[in-house]
This record gives sequence, structure tokens and C-alpha cells, in this order.
Amino acid sequence: MLQRNIASRYAKALFSLANDKGNLESVETEFPRIAAMLRGNEDLYNFVTHPAIAAAEKTKVVRGLFEGKVNETLFDFLCLVVDKRREAYIPLMCDVFIELLLEHRNRQEAEVETPYELPEAITKALSAKLQEITGKTIIVKQVIEPSLLGGIRVRLGDRVVDGSIVHRLDRMKETLQSVRV
Repeated sequence: MLQRNIASRYAKALFSLANDKGNLESVETEFPRIAAMLRGNEDLYNFVTHPAIAAAEKTKVVRGLFEGKVNETLFDFLCLVVDKRREAYIPLMCDVFIELLLEHRNRQEAEVETPYELPEAITKALSAKLQEITGKTIIVKQVIEPSLLGGIRVRLGDRVVDGSIVHRLDRMKETLQSVRV
């Protein structure tokens, strides 16, 4: 929870600054690439987050990797994060930034888990229904989860609607176990 709070403060500051400077779109495209680079390169992540390495050394690496290659607002933000020794939170800051951006645009991501890929018509109908419920434009992200056997599980923010066969079987099992014979 503390990690989320720290990341949230920094992401809100970046969002506010990028919005004021009109840089939201460029930060939106560049920040996820930087977060993915940190998530995908264990050596770089370990270097940048190592507590024994001085912030000045880390800043040199950040300058070498990103100076002149990313938006100036984002570059200054990354240098500040390194200077404040919060570099381990960069991937989470990016996630929170994207959430803020979606909220700003009145959009919301829905993660839809199914055992197979849904046809486009069903995806559009589901998106329309969720939009009707939330009042926001829904971006459907499909996740193939064969262990569901059938049905669908939808995650919309912190809400989960589980209509999978596995969930129904689990509920049936609980009911049968609670019945006295």
C-alpha cells in the first residue's frame, strides 16, 4: 500500500506537469517504454535500484539512456525520481500515470478473461454494455485463460464479475459441503 501511495504522488505530479505543458501524448507513449525497459532488463533494474550505488552514478546512466531521446518533462521527472531515491517505483508510477490518463479522458480498461478469444462482435457488445453501466468509454483487454473452462471473468477497476464455469463449480462445491446429510 505504501508503494502505491508513493508512486501515486509522483505519477500525479508528472500528470499535472505534462498536462500543463501540453505533453500528455508524448509522455503517454514514452513512459510505458521506459517502464517496460526496466521491467524487462533485470541488470538495468538491479543497477538503478541498488541502494549502494550513488544517485549521481544512476543519474549519469539515466542521462546516457534518455537525454535528448525522450520528452524533456519526462526526462526531468526521471532525474528527480533518481535523485529522491524512488527509482524502484518507476514501473508502478507508469501504471498509475496511465490510470490517471484514462480517467482524464473518461476511459476505463476492462480486463476480460476467457478460455478462448472472443469474436469481435461479442467484444463490442460487452464493451457497449460496460460503457452503459460505467458511463465511460471502455477499452477491452482480452486475456486468454484456459483454466476457466468456459464463461467469462471481467475486471473493471477494483470490481470483478466472475461468470466462469470454474467459479460456478467452486460455489456448487461449497454449497454441497455445507449441506448436512
